[in-house]
Amino acid sequence: MAAIDIIKRRLKEERVPDAPDPDEVGEKKKRPREVAFMDVNLCFPCGKCPEFCPVQCIEYLRPGSLPGRGVQPVQDRFQECIGCYICVEVCALLTDYDAIRMYDSDLVEQALGVKIGDGKPESYVPAEPYEEYFSEGGLYRHLGKGSRIREKMNAEERKAMERERG
Repeated sequence: MAAIDIIKRRLKEERVPDAPDPDEVGEKKKRPREVAFMDVNLCFPCGKCPEFCPVQCIEYLRPGSLPGRGVQPVQDRFQECIGCYICVEVCALLTDYDAIRMYDSDLVEQALGVKIGDGKPESYVPAEPYEEYFSEGGLYRHLGKGSRIREKMNAEERKAMERERG
């Protein structure tokens, strides 16, 4: 069984609140309870989370977003995030970087002074680092939720993850 299939199955088993089935998502249809943010200081831009995002809302930051870094890390366009947790699990289980956390949508709205809607924004809004909020030492990093399935995996699933990591 492929590692991503293990992650999807486990997320369904855990019944992540309000997380849609990623295989059935075409686009955002409701306001998620939580949205993802990447810790840009822990992200070593491997490209795994954008590859598996069912709504393709994760992108590399624009050149120069974080001065002093060549290849910029990734961040999601949180207004498009559906709260499915796949990026969190992919980062924790396929890469070991563990750089992604989920944050309560109400908290994000209050912290950033925005409204998270129930659909994709009408116009493209590029991802921003949000380093001062959601990275190590940031105001809200301690409130983020990480992997829900790492500790619950069985030996066979762990071996599959190890094989995929190489």
